[in-house]
Amino acid sequence: MNLSGKTVLLLAPKFFGYELEIKKELENLGARVIYFDERPKNDFFTKVFIRLNLKSFISKKIDDYYKNIIQEIKDESIDYLFLVDVETVPLKFIEKTILMNPKLKVLTYFWDSVKNRKKSLEYLAYSNKFFSFDLKDAEADIRIEFLPLFYIDDYKNIANIENELVYDISFIGTVHSDRYKIIKKIEEQAKELNLKTYFYFYSPSKILFFFQKLFKKDFKYIKWKDVSFKSLNKSDVINIIEKSKCIIDIQHPKQTGLTMRTIEMLGGKKKLLTTNIEIMKYDFYNTDNILLLDRNNPKINVDFFGKEYKNLTDDIYKKYSINQWLKTIFKDNNE
Repeated sequence: MNLSGKTVLLLAPKFFGYELEIKKELENLGARVIYFDERPKNDFFTKVFIRLNLKSFISKKIDDYYKNIIQEIKDESIDYLFLVDVETVPLKFIEKTILMNPKLKVLTYFWDSVKNRKKSLEYLAYSNKFFSFDLKDAEADIRIEFLPLFYIDDYKNIANIENELVYDISFIGTVHSDRYKIIKKIEEQAKELNLKTYFYFYSPSKILFFFQKLFKKDFKYIKWKDVSFKSLNKSDVINIIEKSKCIIDIQHPKQTGLTMRTIEMLGGKKKLLTTNIEIMKYDFYNTDNILLLDRNNPKINVDFFGKEYKNLTDDIYKKYSINQWLKTIFKDNNE
């Protein structure tokens, strides 16, 4: 696929640098990319209002932000509007962008389930293609195409490095739902089996964590000392994963789509412990590489750690790369 000569307007949240990886790969495919954060700001209160669907409290801020974007792109000839996991993009902004670019094609992708983001369906009517990472979304609505997430080249590089392993089990991720409780149960078993572990629990805000502890039962027993309010940078995350035999993935209980971490471990050829039984439906599922955990009673099997990672076919690794992910989204739209 060659997107040279095409201009893509990319709207996506700032999310651990993945928005920049998408921009970079689109440019590798030849596109000129204009990127804007889909949120008007990334401060704590703006994020809370957006996530709690209280956007009416910041509606003027959102409207002013998108009016400014319209002013910045008014002289541009845009071929694609690419919406990635957006929550604040006003429908009237899409309408104006289409009016300014009559041949515009709108491509939309969500890495959260419709069940969690019912408002995401508002974008369906404006989208030439609408994708979800959740198979159940596609099964529920024929207008939605199923497309799993991707891994970036950094994880492919991990697979090519022969590094001395330091940890048997690692977890790096945001504290949410019952994640902490499940991982603590795994930690107890790991100690009994003399397995080396590395766990990094992250919360984006002390204020948010305080209120979560106050109102959410799963947070009441989380120790402050176990939580960091500074996210690891990408190189630190890569370094820990390189040194780990197995990575834990605990998806949100309301999600059935496979997390980014799951696909990254495929790219990095790392073994996976996961609570998501939906993984059994995927072509890369292999019991030598993936151990399913019961969310309510997680049990680790010491035999699993004794087995080496089993390589899959090259076609499978290629299928889940960011390059192929973008080609799937943009195919048949490139004229």
